[in-house]
Amino acid sequence: MLKLVKFEFLRKRMSFMLAAALIVLGQIYALYKYFSINEVIRDNFTEEILGIFLGALAVGLILLYLIDLIFLFRNDLFKQEGYMLFMTPNSGYKLLGGKLIFALLEGVAIAGIYLSIAFINLKIMGLESLNLSLLNLSTSEIIIVTKLLMLMVFMIIEFALTIYLSFALFKSLFSNNRFKGLITFGIFILINILKGKVADLASTVLNNTFETIHLSAERFTLLGMGTTLNIAIAATLISSVLMYLGTGYLLEKRINL
Repeated sequence: MLKLVKFEFLRKRMSFMLAAALIVLGQIYALYKYFSINEVIRDNFTEEILGIFLGALAVGLILLYLIDLIFLFRNDLFKQEGYMLFMTPNSGYKLLGGKLIFALLEGVAIAGIYLSIAFINLKIMGLESLNLSLLNLSTSEIIIVTKLLMLMVFMIIEFALTIYLSFALFKSLFSNNRFKGLITFGIFILINILKGKVADLASTVLNNTFETIHLSAERFTLLGMGTTLNIAIAATLISSVLMYLGTGYLLEKRINL
């Protein structure tokens, strides 16, 4: 599986180099525009300017990442280049697992780049004091933050698997249909509707538990939030496992290249 991950990195190395160059150029341009602003305005609205910049950067990186997640699997199923990949002595589960590991590593790298840019700009703009607030978290708050990060990771996995299952279902059921984009998107919507129905059912079953936990505002802040995150992590993990097994089975037994 590690060879598959390495293969994905080698296949995208030029894209990574181009993205890195664009980020560096964007950072240089942003700093140039920042120091071009009137000094009085710059000093009074430094935090707002930084917030706008980091917000725009976050949106851009997230969109690029989501697009890359889609094309990571789409090209292998809908283009000739993917045919040779499925001819290798690797099971569908292993191929899918390699892509998921690559997607997670790519997400970690993007998050690391974003945080690095944020800290660099905090220092350049003289806002290092904002970093100190991150060091004053209590143990309970650190646990909450850790659970939030775990949930984000599992949500990325679930989102990617939803896309990949949609592609696999199309190639298994509608391989010769020319409206592949429209049908695949429809399958993606249906899967999400089904997941929503299951989530609503689970929420109804657990409603009494939620009501007990959320009786007081203080308990909601930590205990309630922690329990809610636990349930969300468990639900996302279960959903991801089921979709991984389903997609892997389709790649093994039903896929029509």
